[in-house]
Amino acid sequence: MKKLFLLLSILFLITSISARQLYLSPTGSDANNGLSLQTAWLSPNYAYNTLVAGDTLWVKGGIYTVYSTVKSKNAGTKSQPIKVFALKGENPVFDCSSFRHYGSESSTYRGMDLRQSWWHVRGIKVYKAGHNGIIIAGENIIVEGCTIQECGHDGISIGAGSLNALVVNCDSYRNAEVVGKGENGDGFAAKEGSGTIFRGCRAWENCDDGWDVYGGSQPVLIDSCWSFGNGVNYWPDLIPDYQGDGNGFKLGGGGGVDGNAPNVVLHSIAFNNVSKGFDQNHNAWGVTCINCTGYNNNGMGNFAFQEAPAQGKHLMINNLSYAGTGQNIATGSTETTNSWNLGLSFTDDMFESLIVADAKTDRDENYRLTDPKLKSLFKLKSTNPAIDKGTAQTFIRLKPYYAIPFSGAKPDLGAKELVTGAWTFPTPDETQPEDSTVNPGNRPVGIKQVIVNVVTQFTISAGAKSTVWGPFSLVSAESAVFDFQAVGSSSGAAIIEFSKDNSNWEQVGTQAKNGSTSWVIGKIIDLSADTAPWGSTIYIRFNNNSTKDVNIKNLIITGTIYTINSTIDIENYSPLLYEKYYNFNGQEITNKTEGLFIRKSVFENGKIIIQKISRKNI
Repeated sequence: MKKLFLLLSILFLITSISARQLYLSPTGSDANNGLSLQTAWLSPNYAYNTLVAGDTLWVKGGIYTVYSTVKSKNAGTKSQPIKVFALKGENPVFDCSSFRHYGSESSTYRGMDLRQSWWHVRGIKVYKAGHNGIIIAGENIIVEGCTIQECGHDGISIGAGSLNALVVNCDSYRNAEVVGKGENGDGFAAKEGSGTIFRGCRAWENCDDGWDVYGGSQPVLIDSCWSFGNGVNYWPDLIPDYQGDGNGFKLGGGGGVDGNAPNVVLHSIAFNNVSKGFDQNHNAWGVTCINCTGYNNNGMGNFAFQEAPAQGKHLMINNLSYAGTGQNIATGSTETTNSWNLGLSFTDDMFESLIVADAKTDRDENYRLTDPKLKSLFKLKSTNPAIDKGTAQTFIRLKPYYAIPFSGAKPDLGAKELVTGAWTFPTPDETQPEDSTVNPGNRPVGIKQVIVNVVTQFTISAGAKSTVWGPFSLVSAESAVFDFQAVGSSSGAAIIEFSKDNSNWEQVGTQAKNGSTSWVIGKIIDLSADTAPWGSTIYIRFNNNSTKDVNIKNLIITGTIYTINSTIDIENYSPLLYEKYYNFNGQEITNKTEGLFIRKSVFENGKIIIQKISRKNI
């Protein structure tokens, strides 16, 4: 017992040392130990240089004068992230105005620089930095409840090296780059990085755009965000020849397929922007907008997706457009139950509130938009024809394992659902994998092997499809490797598509592209996305939707085959830990449905059995 107590004491001591609670205060001193409010540090720069994995820095409200960029020095870990949290209900401000040099907005003058992995910053206001308010350029960084005001470039920017950034419940406004004549100064910019998500954020009165993902090659998810009043020149003395664009959500651009991405916007609102509300901006990939509201935007409209993309289609579902210059959607786009497709007309009295000045109302102490004025803004009245006119959504690309709940008979149009009855929570298309090596999610275990192997050269003509490989039984693809050549001219391109039924096809992985007629040897396409179709049958093909023929040879596609065991010697497999059941689309079955299923049995010694069974009354 004494040995156990000693061991526990040592473990507690180690945990305590590696998970310190530290404090920052405008009345503190960097000569202090930082271990309490009474002995708090003073300088954000000193604190950011001192924090190590497991530390939490509690920041007291007040003004912190900052004379140089506040930079993260050390990395956290998944189990021990570094946290910088404002004290509950308090409003700390990092005042960077000492290096807000109008007309010389250099990246030297950023407010906060987060390049180390596993940081979580919450509740900090960055004021008048000379460049970005905050740049995120590390892995697994969360910026929550932060405010960026009057900085000299984009408010919060996602930089090269960023992976899985989450920006949640943040506000960014009145940012402007004078030297660029207003061309730079977005509320939020995601032009680099991978896996970026914005959720619950607002951008307003920025000189350029609310959101700008120009040139980003990896898709971005913008979920439940507001963008309004962007593109107005609030700096006439500093920027007399103003050139700010003034879009709400600029969702692409940058030239070619490689400089664009299939971005997704969900439950978001764009209003009173000088230019467009939701803007394709020449994105060569199809963009998705689901349950968004566009109100009183100018330019080419509330929803401006007028160009047919080179890859995929624009997907417009359950959106609401009112006032402004309407919408402009390319022919061939997928448009489902949007207000303009249904021919719906609106008047101001069909909404609880259109007082747009209320959009700037303060957040609550948890950084959420809970004020009654915010809840009323753009909310539908019971007389609104958009109620119950939508289509249920059980699959949202970039937001896996999620289906949109709705009240009443069907979803409403636009970003805000009116509660008119019981809530319906549709079942998502795929259940969420569990983060455990013992209980590894909702797919059975299989063996990776080659499923397509074509050595000889074959040609896919412009606008044509290849032969179809399959069906493969109980399979998901992993990767494709092949040699690739454009025929006769440059810029040949092709994509890999999957189908469960040899009829409905979906692109998986990125485009294969070649800018010259020489061979690209060993082109690799990752096909392992969780959202890729898989199930009892899988078909695979190439689709050349470019204007140039392409050649392919030495094609190898690997996949995981989920083998079904027929006869089992159970002696070497017991005792049983647990069993799971799946349908033939790979979805886990948790209720007692009867029928033909896959059963996965996991045993204490690590053995796993996959069986096809007829389940009845289980």
